[in-house]
Amino acid sequence: MNQGTLELTLLHTDGTPARDAHTVATFLRTPRMEEITRAVLTFPPARRIPLPAFPQERAIACTITPERYRHREVGIFTFTDGETIRRQPDVFRLPQRWSPAFTKWASLGDAFDPLTTVLEESPAVRIKGGKVLGTFTKEVYDGIDPAERAAANAKACLLNLFAKLDAEKEPVFGRKPWFRFVTDVLVIDRERLVALADEEMFARVSEIHKKIDQFSDYKRTPSGDHNKNIPPGFTFKKADMVSIKTKEENGNLQLTVTPATDASGANVTIVDTDIDENGKLMAHLADLFKHKFTGGTHPFDIHEYLRKEAPQRDLGYTLV
Repeated sequence: MNQGTLELTLLHTDGTPARDAHTVATFLRTPRMEEITRAVLTFPPARRIPLPAFPQERAIACTITPERYRHREVGIFTFTDGETIRRQPDVFRLPQRWSPAFTKWASLGDAFDPLTTVLEESPAVRIKGGKVLGTFTKEVYDGIDPAERAAANAKACLLNLFAKLDAEKEPVFGRKPWFRFVTDVLVIDRERLVALADEEMFARVSEIHKKIDQFSDYKRTPSGDHNKNIPPGFTFKKADMVSIKTKEENGNLQLTVTPATDASGANVTIVDTDIDENGKLMAHLADLFKHKFTGGTHPFDIHEYLRKEAPQRDLGYTLV
């Protein structure tokens, strides 16, 4: 019998080896998807799986179901006798199997100065639907228990959004990162950040929205239900909200801004920002339906996209 070998290695999205003690690899005969064989594997190291070669099998599909990572397809292979095919699929963590290990406030590097400065000027940060954090710095920042899922997820989301917003420069002049418009964090949760911003942010987003053909990396997007994310105490008109989104296929940034007045009658600008799992319309609509049951985009999924996008970037936390 002719025989080939699949050499399989699992990688995190940043290219480092993924560790999993119980990965089920299933091999299927295409196109009818009949099972040929399956193996239970431990990673690392790389694993070598002998498989029937042509002409016994013409096209073999491989899927993997790890214990701590998401199920994924590896590909379809046709082996010649004695051939070794090597594959190193990246695998996304299953959020419920991981916990965040946050960098302590005092140990956050210089790259986090824009975030720490804003948080020091934010006296009333709260978690949407949950606790009031007040000034989210020092002992309060370090006091988030990773086992307290709502608070830990909100903190991870804040760090994800800071990383994305501070890396993405507004394209009108191309000099200032989006985060540098933020002045006061109001609300955080596992999906989004709602904050006060410099009024110039509304002007920049509005110009991009109005002249969208001049900004190839952005698209207009409906403001939808983002008005429901504005905290109580602010007066605004839904018709004044403007929303744009970057065009990445995954991990795309949405900015929804509106002029408003606060409880004292002062004019302010509010930004509601989030990162989507999917940039493609139908996939995003499917996510919106799914989120009604799962609680929304999980920050650990966004962590994986951000690590894939910039493996060396410090996110202020790791997953353990």
